Amino acid sequence: MDLYIIRHGESQGNAGQDVENPHLTELGQKQAELLALRLRNIKFDAILSSPLTRAVQTATPLAELRGTPITILDELYEVGTYGRETLSDVQKRAERVVKKIREEYGDKENVIAFAHGTFNNHFIKAACGITSGEDFNFCQENTGVTIVRFIMDNGQPRVKLELANCGKHLENL
Repeated sequence: MDLYIIRHGESQGNAGQDVENPHLTELGQKQAELLALRLRNIKFDAILSSPLTRAVQTATPLAELRGTPITILDELYEVGTYGRETLSDVQKRAERVVKKIREEYGDKENVIAFAHGTFNNHFIKAACGITSGEDFNFCQENTGVTIVRFIMDNGQPRVKLELANCGKHLENL
């Protein structure tokens, strides 16, 4: 299975506006549309999204282009959205998300998950089996694409970080 981990497009919060549950900016909407065009020919068995508006809005152009529904996965919310979380709490949540996705979609080819920069750092680490490293950060720019591949190698399960924070779909923006 390939797990595509995507950060949402530019939101009002990224643009310096202090609003609760921000929406995408005009630029963020364009980023989401370019991302959808980039991913249009990749087979996805599921499109998952954080329940927060900016993530759903980023997933929508791809879902509409493909005619695939968005499944809201409540645990993909951004760190601190519902109060303070310890680093350990966030990492455990990320590990639960990976386990849930692997259990539910493990025999599928591709799953795409739209979430948030700070959470995605932990999500990527959990997917790669990295359980520590507070000083290690997977950068996630707006609509950056990260691919974690779960494979069998000589009968042994392995994880391969195939791509990290790729934004080539934004080159002409």
